[in-house]
Amino acid sequence: MLKKKIDMRLFLAIALTAIIASCEHDNTDPVGPNLFDRFGPFEYLDSLQTSSATVDFSAGETISFTAGFNKNVPWVLTITGQTTGAVKTITDFSDVLSAGNSTWNGSTTELPLFTNEMCMVVLSVPEETEFADTLMIDVTGTQSLDAGIVACDFDTFVVNGIQLGDFEFELTSASGRNNDITPAQGSHFFRLEGTDNESGGATDNFFVGLARIFPTANGNPDLTYFELPTTVPEQVYLNVFLNGRMSPFTRIVLGLIIDTNNSGTFDEGTDEIRSLEFDPFYSGWRIESFLGSDFGASQADLERLIGIEAALISLNNLQPSPREQVGFEMDYIVFTPNLPLTTE
Repeated sequence: MLKKKIDMRLFLAIALTAIIASCEHDNTDPVGPNLFDRFGPFEYLDSLQTSSATVDFSAGETISFTAGFNKNVPWVLTITGQTTGAVKTITDFSDVLSAGNSTWNGSTTELPLFTNEMCMVVLSVPEETEFADTLMIDVTGTQSLDAGIVACDFDTFVVNGIQLGDFEFELTSASGRNNDITPAQGSHFFRLEGTDNESGGATDNFFVGLARIFPTANGNPDLTYFELPTTVPEQVYLNVFLNGRMSPFTRIVLGLIIDTNNSGTFDEGTDEIRSLEFDPFYSGWRIESFLGSDFGASQADLERLIGIEAALISLNNLQPSPREQVGFEMDYIVFTPNLPLTTE
């Protein structure tokens, strides 16, 4: 019995020594978020500065920004083109802006793409709603999108390169190649818009109009078929910049026209179209990207790709009375290998 009591006292002594030793150990490693970052007062130490007042991204130049805070904060750098409205956003959680976390190479977060223009740079901290710092920079050359093969950018006017199909006379006069709003890229875009006839006659249906784009549309008169980076359907993307109008009644049918009879020319009623459809229920420019396999096209089909068709559809079963106008703008159609096009 005495031995058991001694053993128990020895055990308690060892345990108490271990507890005391652990309490005396200095632990300098922070556990969890820094409390000063969360609750300490915010101070702006170094104002927003730029590495250069001008930048030529086409020459491979970049531009960076500096600023300093007294603690780590979630900051946002928003660069907005004063002509196009293009937006580049850079974010981080830190106490400084430097070349390591705030360098801009000319990429775009929100379309349209930047052009040669003045840009406003705004530094903000979402947690500090009263804080903002601003400066201006001059973009004298823009970043080039070299990711794939351009099918059509609509900047060059080519006779017979694009066919506007207003078969039911429902498209507006503003349909076609245009530049009355800011293009997603370059100087021009292509528009389809109109209101479907609800008179009860033969044209009282879902179809409004279409555009057919041929390989010569981008200025090469010798092309019979579109050039693609690869004809493997699971490895090639068709990318198109689309401007939506937040219309719940607009549908787009996008199709690949295949030279089914190998004639080397487009033969309506004979050549087959591999198509898909989608509803651009959003506002502003976005990139829509689709694999060749999304269209149901085979490799043999893509080797004879003689046209791209975009049809405007009115969802008449949803339309109010009188029917509302439907439409969209498209720009910069490009084929990319393996990955969809990105502007970031």
